[in-house]
Amino acid sequence: MFWPTGNKEGHLEEGLERVWTQVLGEGPFVAVASHNGHHLRPEVRDLMKLPDADRLREEDPFTDEWAVIAPTRFVAQRSRFEVDLNRARHEAVYLGPDDAWGLDLWKEPLSQDIVARSLAEYDAYYTALREVLVGLEREYGAFVVFDLHSYNHLREGPDGPAAGPEKNPEVNVGTGTMKRERWARVVDAFIDTLSNYDFQGRRLDVRENVKFVGRQLPKWVHENFPDSGCVLAIEMKKFFMDEWTGEVNREAMDEVKRALASTVEPVLAALKASKKGKRKPKKGTSALHRAMRIGFVVNDVMTEEAGYTTTRLAMRARQMGHEVSIISVGDLAYDSDEKVRAKGRSVPKHIYKNGASFLKDLQGKAAIEERVTVDDLDILLLRNDPSIDAIARPWAANIGIQFGRVAMRHGVVVLNDPEGLAKATSKMYFQTFPAEVRPMTVISRDRADIKAFAKERGTIVLKPLQGSGGQGVFLVRPDDVPNLNQMIDSVSRDGFMIAQEYLPEAAKGDTRLFVMNGEALRHRGKYAAFRRIRQGGDMRSNIHAGGSLARAEIGPEALELVEIVRPKLMRDGMFLVGLDIVGNKLMEINVFSPGGLGSAQKFEGVNFSEAVMRALERKTRAMDYYRRQFDNVAMAII
Repeated sequence: MFWPTGNKEGHLEEGLERVWTQVLGEGPFVAVASHNGHHLRPEVRDLMKLPDADRLREEDPFTDEWAVIAPTRFVAQRSRFEVDLNRARHEAVYLGPDDAWGLDLWKEPLSQDIVARSLAEYDAYYTALREVLVGLEREYGAFVVFDLHSYNHLREGPDGPAAGPEKNPEVNVGTGTMKRERWARVVDAFIDTLSNYDFQGRRLDVRENVKFVGRQLPKWVHENFPDSGCVLAIEMKKFFMDEWTGEVNREAMDEVKRALASTVEPVLAALKASKKGKRKPKKGTSALHRAMRIGFVVNDVMTEEAGYTTTRLAMRARQMGHEVSIISVGDLAYDSDEKVRAKGRSVPKHIYKNGASFLKDLQGKAAIEERVTVDDLDILLLRNDPSIDAIARPWAANIGIQFGRVAMRHGVVVLNDPEGLAKATSKMYFQTFPAEVRPMTVISRDRADIKAFAKERGTIVLKPLQGSGGQGVFLVRPDDVPNLNQMIDSVSRDGFMIAQEYLPEAAKGDTRLFVMNGEALRHRGKYAAFRRIRQGGDMRSNIHAGGSLARAEIGPEALELVEIVRPKLMRDGMFLVGLDIVGNKLMEINVFSPGGLGSAQKFEGVNFSEAVMRALERKTRAMDYYRRQFDNVAMAII
């Protein structure tokens, strides 16, 4: 995909007409003409049933001529009938009459591939626009955008009556998506100046939010730049042209341009007066040259929770301007063209106050559902926990690993590495780390082995080889030996059993420490860690089992454990893992969907999700340099 910068023409494939043109100039003023275009790429044109003249009538021709009043401008060259850049993404491709004023559009339904290519244009356009606006925000603190459109008023035919002026002003200024009080000076300056302009000996009828209030582009800007971006959605009635023949009144057309130009100086003066001081770049704003496309594979989108680390990572990715798709393992597919695709869910906004509001959109009616080509993603994070599905849905337990292996072939960075995860599908993986970091352990289905180990060690911990969340974990003391058979029966139902020596320090709970790229995860001088404290007589410190949380102190012992396990974690391509530490030993190494970043943030006051996203940005940048041809294991840990 082409990510335009400078004064360029936006292309997605060689040999196609321009998708859009962009010019970058000086100053905090941008003009956008999203519906100016008339071209269709060949595969869309071949299916188009609507005559060119009918198409042109619903487009906004000549708005590119008005856009030149701004030093920075984005002008669409493709028709809105290919992709509508001023509609929400899920409705940006017109599929039938209900999407396009009742018009009969297509000779046959559009294929999913055609729709996907049109949406790729949409994504590239908004990525390029966001890059420019972030730069303007950084340099000037605030900016103003003229979102230029024109609209029809002779809907009943060339000889029919014109739409009544009471509801159809010559200039409609849409401000319905902004904080009106925040930008009152700018809006008022524009309306007052344009209303008083001498337009061929008369005054223009300029009114606010009568016919239109503004659609996707202003909505998107105001959601992502609420205090720094002001978009005026300007709809000119087509009084300057014949909307049925397309013939333009050149004198009136040029006068409209001069009228709009007359507003620039007072609008920029009002913008300057409206600024709350020059804004610093937003913390967390992406430093990458383009947005990443990230897929999160989870057990089931609808069972995700607001406090989950996956939710926090996805929300942070959106805040930093990246594209996010959350994918249930059951929605992955391998298509006949040998590509991996999936039904993904995303959210309509970039900024969310908390995980609950993010999840409400993700799991509710506001969610954007689309078929995602996984092979085209930059990053695929395998965040599903196989142990959750091992019993009830065994087919789902390792399916993310299998699809991840295929996606790697096309340059997707899959994390953690699927081959490494395949080795870790049971807790036997833990036994492949040096004995210095592990409690003494027996793994068996034979109750005699377990009993012998309990007799030898005195007090042991008994748990299933498969499982998570502290379920089925027993502390077996010498006094409990008479009940050991019942405990073994309970644990062995799901397969092999683990018997570990009991570490007395576990009475105080354990510490979860995150390791990223083979290093203890540290951000802004703070370690991503927290303590889990046992509750009452329950030996499980896992929070799901009733444990409580506290701040963790990370000292030399914990960092030495990281040093010991680092070589194997790196060899296995383990990008992000959680170490569960008791004293100078590890109880577990969590490589599947390690959780608790939010708990670490709570105690340290640092957003560790940002550090994870920065690491992913670096990997994406590196893959771009190497044209997506790089070993996945090596990329996982750089």
